[in-house]
Amino acid sequence: MNSRTLTWIAGAVFAVSYFLPAYDSQRGYQCFVWCWGFLTGLVDDSQDPLFLRLYYPAFVLTNVLFVTIVAATLASPRFFRTRLFLCMLAFFHVLSWLILNVNKESFSALMPGYYAWFAAYGLLLAALLVENKKPSVA
Repeated sequence: MNSRTLTWIAGAVFAVSYFLPAYDSQRGYQCFVWCWGFLTGLVDDSQDPLFLRLYYPAFVLTNVLFVTIVAATLASPRFFRTRLFLCMLAFFHVLSWLILNVNKESFSALMPGYYAWFAAYGLLLAALLVENKKPSVA
């Protein structure tokens, strides 16, 4: 499968993940809005540790980054290393949510939308790695 096809599939899976249940009873877009509230100060986070006040808003930035990387990958082959680095950073940030919930009761709150969202980042990373693969000369 070529890089463009994988990129389109990643974008489609990402879009679908917003409408699936992602965490507890919230759909993906509701989780995004909740994190947006942290970023804009609409959610009262004064009782939360600094880590969480930075961690949740970072998901908003990670989502914006995903869309930006998809658009950049489809538009031009330029800045490959930058796109790869940022995609890896976003992938591991999304993976961290799974890791943070593994040993908690909240692990069962992770729903198909989260896994689709995570898969979209994995597919985008795979698309970038396929893009970098150069044909061997025989």
